[in-house]
Amino acid sequence: SPVAGNPHGNVTLVEFFDYQCGHCKAMNSVIQAIVKQNKNLRVVFKELPIFGGQSQYAAKVSLAAAKQGKYYAFHDALLSVDGQLSEQITLQTAEKVGLNVAQLKKDMDNPAIQKQLRE
Repeated sequence: SPVAGNPHGNVTLVEFFDYQCGHCKAMNSVIQAIVKQNKNLRVVFKELPIFGGQSQYAAKVSLAAAKQGKYYAFHDALLSVDGQLSEQITLQTAEKVGLNVAQLKKDMDNPAIQKQLRE
């Protein structure tokens, strides 16, 4: 699972979230502030796409973004999107943070990503 903050921190926070969850979006700035304030904090992100197909799609894209080293940038940008997500909005957000969209689309079908979503 992707990690933010100190990867070797002695305090771990596990965040289960959906990119379309209003409460999850609201908590993003809180989590960012906590990470900045606590140098011993490790945040582990667990995609929990419970709001349907677009949530599932966004979760796959985010895990594919990790393969390009831009998980957290994409995660933050996608949680900042107002309103409902679509494939187009999700991919536009990926482009904005500098992700290679063609590679993302290939990586999304990787069995390892499917496995991560089931864990």
